[in-house]
Amino acid sequence: VFYVWFDAPIGYISITACYTPEWEKWWKNPENVELYQFMGKDNVPFHTVMFPSALLGTGENWTLMKNISVTEYLNYESGKFSKTKGIGVFGNDAKATNIPADVWRYYLLSNRPEASDAVFTWGGLQIKHNNELLKNLGNFIYRVLSFIAKPEGAGYGSIIPEAPNADIHPLSQSLAETVGNLIQQYIDAMDKVKLKQGLKIAMA
Repeated sequence: VFYVWFDAPIGYISITACYTPEWEKWWKNPENVELYQFMGKDNVPFHTVMFPSALLGTGENWTLMKNISVTEYLNYESGKFSKTKGIGVFGNDAKATNIPADVWRYYLLSNRPEASDAVFTWGGLQIKHNNELLKNLGNFIYRVLSFIAKPEGAGYGSIIPEAPNADIHPLSQSLAETVGNLIQQYIDAMDKVKLKQGLKIAMA
C-alpha cells in the first residue's frame, strides 16, 4: 500500500510525459529549468520532503524544486470550503456563473491568502469587479481609447500624432519615473512570487 502523498506528486511527471515525449527536457534538466510549485500550507511536507526524497532516491538527475509559493487558507463566506459538504464555489460552479475567467483570476489573485487566511465572498467578488475592474481599469481604458477615436479637434481622429521632444517634457519625465519605479517594484514582487502584491502594483 502506497501513502497517497508518496504516489500523487509522481503524477506531475507522468502528466508531463503523457503531454509530450520530450518530458525529460523539463523533469531531468536541472541546469536549465527552474521548478516553482504553488500550494496550500497543508501540502508543504509532501512537496518539500517526500517528493524530493523520492526523486533523490533514484540517483537520477531530476529537476528539483527551486521555489515554493505557499498560501494560507481561503475560507468561504463564514466557514470553510468543503467539497464533501457542498460548501463553497469550485471550478464547475464558477463556470456555471458565466462570469469571465479573467474576473475570477483577478478576484482570486487580489484576495490570495499569501500572509494570512482570506475569505471568499460573493459580495467581495462583486465589489472587485465593479469598482476595480470596471470603474478603475475599464473606465481608464475607455477614456483613453475614446479620446483617441474622437474626431480631430476633440481627439486624435484614431491616429496618435507625433510628439516632438515629448521625452524631455517635465510631465513625461515625471510619468516615466513613476511608471519605471512601479515596473521595478512589480518585477521584484514577481521574482519573489508575491503574486497578490504584483497585481496590486500592476493596477497602480
